[in-house]
Amino acid sequence: MLRLSLSMDTQEAIVWGKYCLWGTTKHPPFSGWIAYTWYMLFGQNDNVMYALSQIFVILGVVYIYKLAQCFLNKIQSVMAAALQFGIIYYGFSAPEFNVNVISVGLWPMCAYYFWRGYTQNRWRDWLLFGVLVGLNLLSKYVGAMLLIALGIFAISDRNTIKLIKNIKIYGAIFTAVLLLAPHLWWLWQNDFESFNYISSRSHGGDVTSVWRHIIYPLKFLGAQILFATPALLTFVYFWRRNQEKTELPAPRRLKLLKDLFISFACTRNDSYNTQSDASAARFIFCTAIIPVAVFATICLITGNAAKSMWGFPCLFMWGTALFYFLPPKVDENTAERFLNIMFVWVALFAFAYGVQCVVTTSQRYRTDVRQVAATLEQKWQQHTGKPLEYVGADVWFGDIMALYASHEIKPMIWMKPKSNPWFNQADFEQKGALLIASEKGEYANYQKMYGNRVSAPQKMMLEFQNYFGKTKTKEIIYGFYEPWEVENAEKE
Repeated sequence: MLRLSLSMDTQEAIVWGKYCLWGTTKHPPFSGWIAYTWYMLFGQNDNVMYALSQIFVILGVVYIYKLAQCFLNKIQSVMAAALQFGIIYYGFSAPEFNVNVISVGLWPMCAYYFWRGYTQNRWRDWLLFGVLVGLNLLSKYVGAMLLIALGIFAISDRNTIKLIKNIKIYGAIFTAVLLLAPHLWWLWQNDFESFNYISSRSHGGDVTSVWRHIIYPLKFLGAQILFATPALLTFVYFWRRNQEKTELPAPRRLKLLKDLFISFACTRNDSYNTQSDASAARFIFCTAIIPVAVFATICLITGNAAKSMWGFPCLFMWGTALFYFLPPKVDENTAERFLNIMFVWVALFAFAYGVQCVVTTSQRYRTDVRQVAATLEQKWQQHTGKPLEYVGADVWFGDIMALYASHEIKPMIWMKPKSNPWFNQADFEQKGALLIASEKGEYANYQKMYGNRVSAPQKMMLEFQNYFGKTKTKEIIYGFYEPWEVENAEKE
């Protein structure tokens, strides 16, 4: 393994799975269930978490291919699915397991079974759609953007009334709600704590003027295009080389796109041979464009920032849309050349990630997590003579202690019991905690929160060395949230 530590998101997901039954203070619980189960299944080996992320990426691409086959021929479907590997989300960003990688797998599955249910109207497809909607929303709330896209498609299509009268769609809705119900109850019981995280992440405090309503949507849209640039450039290259052999003349292709916008307000569109062709075009357009457009619209209206990583799953239909609306004529030789180029992109992304791991001196890559956990655990034992049971710290150090200490240690993230409702506050108060802070101000905040129960800060130096011997050091602060008996003994 090129990096010494798992990513913060991966560590956090494992800890969630261990302690958070139906909710966390950041995301719904599904990523934690998967991460912790997988981690324990393979003997708490860090390396297996990289394999887990790739499973979801491959699962997503397989279902993109299956969905593309509903609209394209076999060769075009293969190329449309392979085109996703030219998007950074499927390459450079994919090794680190997190809620976004799960969404990359679940979104195409949801869309596929919706389309199967919509066109073939079988109970199995509708119920699978309901299950996947539930799991998607239990992974990350951003899954609602896909539902918005599917809803816009449904109300714009000619079969809307038929769909409303279809009892099977209500079976799918009931299934999804049934899966979500325990999490919704958890949110209610915990004052919708996770929505505070979403609000804090989207505030975008670096821009305070009215320009934030323009800058943030453009920034989000620009990020999605930038991250998809390798895929887009590859498609444009092949499209230009083969456009003279396209089955549809150029004016016809462009007219399809123009008429698609008009068709949303019409019951019939003469640009398509059948109503099913028009439905297919609407479906592809909605699933490819609407999720990104909704994010941009929210930024435009509210002036809040949408993190670029929230677009992780939103681009899953871009390859299919390109090959559907701008279809170059391709054969097996063309497809082979195309796949070779996509393989090059995959290799370049992997190489870039490897180079980053090798040359960086970043704390998030080069922390010897087991050594740090052992050293800090020893500090507590020397101070109290008791085994350490709680650690108060930020997400990074809290999860390191929870995963790599010699025995079970519970992380009290940011030393806020309200933000860690899965732990017994009375037990925490009784047994105290080791405190870790990345900077003096953070530790001072702990002292302000808990007064004399927090000991004077002590310093510890950490060293991060890359594969070429370049070293960076960082000073961290640690101390103790004294156990009750220690504090009372000092008072006496």
